[in-house]
Amino acid sequence: MTQEHYQWIDANRQVLGNIRMTPEQQRMVFEIYNTITGENKKTTSCGRCVMNVKKTLLFYYEKQRNQN
Repeated sequence: MTQEHYQWIDANRQVLGNIRMTPEQQRMVFEIYNTITGENKKTTSCGRCVMNVKKTLLFYYEKQRNQN
């Protein structure tokens, strides 16, 4: 996770919870996810898919936060 991505998540941490995201927030969440995992997931309205992406981001966010 880049420092820029970490800072974006830190400033927008609420998006990793169970809230509705704006299209821009969703685009950024998937961009960060794809950077971390090397996958190429497209943004989707599939609730389960989005929650899995958020869980993965939260895991990496907490991991990096504990290293700092």
